[in-house]
Amino acid sequence: MAELGKDMTFGLFFLNSVPPNKTDAEELRDGLEQIKLADELGYHSVWVAEHNARAYGVVSSTSVYLSAAAATTKKIKLGSAVTRLPLHHPLQVAENMNLVDVISDGRLYLGVGKGYDKLEFDAYNIDFEERHDRYLESLDILTTALQTEKVSYSGKFYNIENIPVYPRPVQKDGPPIFVMVSSNDASMVNAAKQGHSFVLGGITNEDTNHKIKLYREEALSSGLTQEYVEEAVARSGKLLFCYVAETTEQAQEEYRQGLEWYMSERDNRPTFGVISRERNVDYDRFLQSENTLVGSPEKVIEDIKRYKEETGLNNIILWMNIGGQPQHQVLKSMELFSEKVMPYFDSVKIK
Repeated sequence: MAELGKDMTFGLFFLNSVPPNKTDAEELRDGLEQIKLADELGYHSVWVAEHNARAYGVVSSTSVYLSAAAATTKKIKLGSAVTRLPLHHPLQVAENMNLVDVISDGRLYLGVGKGYDKLEFDAYNIDFEERHDRYLESLDILTTALQTEKVSYSGKFYNIENIPVYPRPVQKDGPPIFVMVSSNDASMVNAAKQGHSFVLGGITNEDTNHKIKLYREEALSSGLTQEYVEEAVARSGKLLFCYVAETTEQAQEEYRQGLEWYMSERDNRPTFGVISRERNVDYDRFLQSENTLVGSPEKVIEDIKRYKEETGLNNIILWMNIGGQPQHQVLKSMELFSEKVMPYFDSVKIK
């Protein structure tokens, strides 16, 4: 059985959805207030999603929003989840993210992905069918730009000749790169071969174990050292739905409205196996999912213990503010988690 204890960390995920009862400005300001409080409460990291043309995610630039967060926080890691590489020039991504790393004094985690929503690509007049090839090419350029002062590259989409990249990041060798992985093994293999960390989402604990084993095998066979591989895995984590209230019944009732609005709005792909073809949410099934931590502090502690024992991962990224939840409820959930759940994993080790 895996060991629980002080090595566990907890982050927060931000999609910044705008349901009918909120404005864009209200949700974005609420998110920054939540990030500031997360820093004060001792959360390890925050992760901000990037979307366009969709009400379920109104942060169009992770670098801009993370810069605002950096200005009001002191210790918390600031992650993008994700920056969609095919929709941006890779050198501009490197420049913007290096700037965030400087502003935050080296607290940036750079999560990258290829994007999945055709509407978002159409809005920017970028061929959706090219996203995989664009992603791979952009990631190569981005990795080089974070680590070296000048970039040269010749490819299908980009030709770059000895171009300087400024500013330089604070972190040695650049901010760590995280690849977002769901059901596709190929994404995990690519991350392993390039030595990037990962964030998992939407998969079972059984598949999580399979992917971590695959990652270690591929990374080691690519020539990376055991120490490097274990450091990359130790940084990695999984995205889970989470909400805490004084009682499990209260938590489940308060989380429901935001979840159901989000699920009805995000209709372009199934999420965590809880959407029917008619886009209805089986809420009881959702509550029983391995990816759900919704309940009293005592219930959430037990659910996290199970997660740790079954996956061996030390890090959880918590999605508390789903669907633009009422601000006072989100802040209370964050506080309860910090006051009653975190201390358990700071002080107890169970084998």
